[in-house]
Amino acid sequence: MALPQLNDIPKYETIIPSTQKSVRFRPFLVKEQKVLLMALESQNERSIVNAITDTLKSCIVDPIKLNSLTTFDVEYLFTQIRSKAVGESTDIGLKCTSCEHVNEIKVNLEKIKIDVPKKIPSIKINDTYTLNMKYPSYAQAIELEMDNGAATYTEQVYNSIITSLDSLQTEDEIIKFDEEPKEEVEKFLEQLTTPQFDKLMEFVQALPKLKHDIEFKCEKCKHENKVVLQGINDFFK
Repeated sequence: MALPQLNDIPKYETIIPSTQKSVRFRPFLVKEQKVLLMALESQNERSIVNAITDTLKSCIVDPIKLNSLTTFDVEYLFTQIRSKAVGESTDIGLKCTSCEHVNEIKVNLEKIKIDVPKKIPSIKINDTYTLNMKYPSYAQAIELEMDNGAATYTEQVYNSIITSLDSLQTEDEIIKFDEEPKEEVEKFLEQLTTPQFDKLMEFVQALPKLKHDIEFKCEKCKHENKVVLQGINDFFK
């Protein structure tokens, strides 16, 4: 005799930050939560990434191309799914910047927003060439991170620039970077001047992020703290 289905699982709606398109989702269930917890306990980056993407694949009801989602799309959607599964608030341990006492702070996940510019800017390199930029996809960012292992900050910025390059516009044609070998893209970057490269760094450093400002008074020393939570790991410490 088959066991009954216990719950009528509700559906919710949210907006994909990069496209502003609406998408429906359900909360994750125990079967997905178990995989997520096992991945977090393993502290294996690839396992955590796979668990998050598998959760999105299972819980998003509408057709969606996961590989085309940006990093901030994935982080935001996962946060929304989690908020409906285990509660709108999460408790985070934050160290006081004065005495380093760990304070337990409650964060409302539904209040977390991502500011995304209406238009992605182009970067003029000189009178002949213009770089058209894009928001790097989560899949690209993770692939580079896995290939390079524990990357330094400089390597992370460099990788972010590579994955943010969409096309090179010349007077006669448009060259798509994803159609060029990685070695050729790297050679192209290496011939830039420092001011030209700085323009690319500015774009990467201004990429939309899952971010939330928190102010709290330390329960031990009463110091007033201001902390910025940034990236999915900060929200589930």
